[in-house]
Parts: sequence; C-alpha cells; structure tokens
Amino acid sequence: MRAAAWKSGAALCGFIADPPLVWIRGGFMIPFRSKKYQRQQKLQSQTDIAQVASQWIMRRDQLPEYRFAIELMSQADREEIFWQYWDDLDSFAQRDLARATFQEYWFKLIADYGDLSIRQKGQALEALGYIHHPNVVNFLVQEMRRDNESLRLAAAGALKKQDPVLVIEPMLDALTKPENFLASRIYDVLQALGPKLVPVILQKINGADANGKMVMVQLLGSFGDSSVIPVLTDLLNTENYLLKKMTVEAIGQIQGQEVGPILVDLLKDDNWQIRLLAAEAIGRGRYYQACPALREAFCQEEDGLVKEIMEEILCALDDGNETITYLWNRRRSNQDHGRSRTGYGEYGFTT
Repeated sequence: MRAAAWKSGAALCGFIADPPLVWIRGGFMIPFRSKKYQRQQKLQSQTDIAQVASQWIMRRDQLPEYRFAIELMSQADREEIFWQYWDDLDSFAQRDLARATFQEYWFKLIADYGDLSIRQKGQALEALGYIHHPNVVNFLVQEMRRDNESLRLAAAGALKKQDPVLVIEPMLDALTKPENFLASRIYDVLQALGPKLVPVILQKINGADANGKMVMVQLLGSFGDSSVIPVLTDLLNTENYLLKKMTVEAIGQIQGQEVGPILVDLLKDDNWQIRLLAAEAIGRGRYYQACPALREAFCQEEDGLVKEIMEEILCALDDGNETITYLWNRRRSNQDHGRSRTGYGEYGFTT
C-alpha cells in the first residue's frame, strides 16, 4: 500500500518521466540514469557535436549512440562528415550516415552532381544506393550509361543496394532500348534480385531487342523456374543464332521432365552447336528417357565432336547396358574409326 501510494503520488507530481524513477527501500524514489542516457546527456552538452559524432562513427565502439549523435548534428555538419570520412567508414556506418544526410535532400545531391569531381561522384552514387526513391533509381540507371567505367561500376553497385521493387521496372525498360552497351551490367544487378523478377520479365521480353532478350533469357535460365519453359520454347524459332544458343542453354539449366522432349527435338537441329548443347543438357539433367532418341541421333550424327560427346553421355546414362553393348559392337566393327573418348566427368563417366 505504501509503495502504491508513493508511486501514485510521484505520477501526479510528474516525477515519472525520462529518466524513470526507481523505488528504494525506505520509501525514497530516485531517478535511474542508464549509461546510454548519461552519454546522450553528455553529448547534448558538448559544444562540438560534429567532432564527437565523427569520432563515434569512426570507432563504432558506441553503436547505439552514434546514430543519436548524427541526429543532433546540423545538416551542414552531416554533409561535412560525409565528404570527409565516407571512404573510411564500413558499410553499416555509410548506410546510416547517407540516410541521415540525404534521405530528405537526395534531390540536392543529384542537382549538385555535375559540379563534383570523379571521386566525389562515385561517393555520391554509393550514398544514393541507400536512398530508396524511384527518381534516385532512374538517375542511377542513367549513370550506368556513362563513359567512365568507375562511375558505371559505382552506379551498378548502388542499384544492387536499392529496393528490388523500385529497380525491376527501370532496369528491364533499359533492356528494351537500342543502346544496350550496359546489358551485362544490368544482368549483374538483376541476377542478384532473384526469382521475383520472373513475372516482370515475361511481360517485358517480347518488347525487347535481341540484346535485351539475351539478357532476359539468361536470367530466366539462372532462376530455374519451369513456368518459363513455354516462353523459352517460342524463342527457339528465332533466326538470331546467339539468341537461340542462349535459349537452349537456359532451357538446359531448368530441371523438369517437360524439358526432356524439347531437348530431344533439338538433337535434330541443322546447327551442330545447337545439337551439341542439347546433348550436353540431356547429360547434365540425366534424362534417361531420352536415351533411345539420343542413340538414334548418335547414329545419324556426322560431326565428329558432337558424335563423341553423345557417346560419352550415352555411356554415362547407360540405360540397362544397352548403350555400352551397342557402342562396343560398333567399335569392334570399326564403324567409329577408332575414336577415343575424352571422359566427360560432367556426366558421371570417365575413361
């Protein structure tokens, strides 16, 4: 009862505030001040908050407090620390400093960008990677078209730190434009975003040019999503050899029984490299049901390299020893002209 009376009285008098009050035996209430609270109070009494904050940021030995210090600083002080110490900070300190400094002033950083040195531009691009805003993303995509390689790399790295939801559309739209000298950079950024890209790629792929389609096909293959097989199958009808080659490679990366029949049809393609890629994909995917068709293709194959690799794959899959018996009989009759096997360990068979 006595304790309750003291607490209610303290509340009425406004004593329960920051810092909290602690009940002490004997009926006395004293304020409790944590070490964190004491450091914050000491910081507020400092005349040069920027100097203290910069020391905390560099050391990171008072992690909860350095964010508090940044908040107390003026915008001018934050910008001064940003330009002076950025390269010396680790990624976590860079993120916190960039967001505290430019979350509300990103447009100023972009407006002043043209007057900066190359080093400062790279620094600004790195900071913008932590500012999640559609206009910032569009600016970073544009910077990937610069002639300066270091700035293109900095812009690509910044996009990887952006919110994937904001990045997907502008990056894929960039692939539909003719100036695709940045296609490889776009691939690096988008590949890091993962399978969430698949639905958007399927919407954009028909509107892209050949270079853009190649990048999108590579992405679809790397994700291994079987739902994209119909789209990839349609692209096999293209007259662009490189696009068709990448499409076959992408199909070969996808695991699923529906892939086998597609690869079997490709064994009859007029181009020997397409037949080779199809045979290799059958071996990697271990599509045992494709062995009869692969044996038939082996008998009709005229290219020596393709024929040799088909032999390796057939021996690796070895459907009930039928393949080994068949090949052994051909060797004894010298129908294979004594060709030696090179041992495709990739398919589980070595010689």
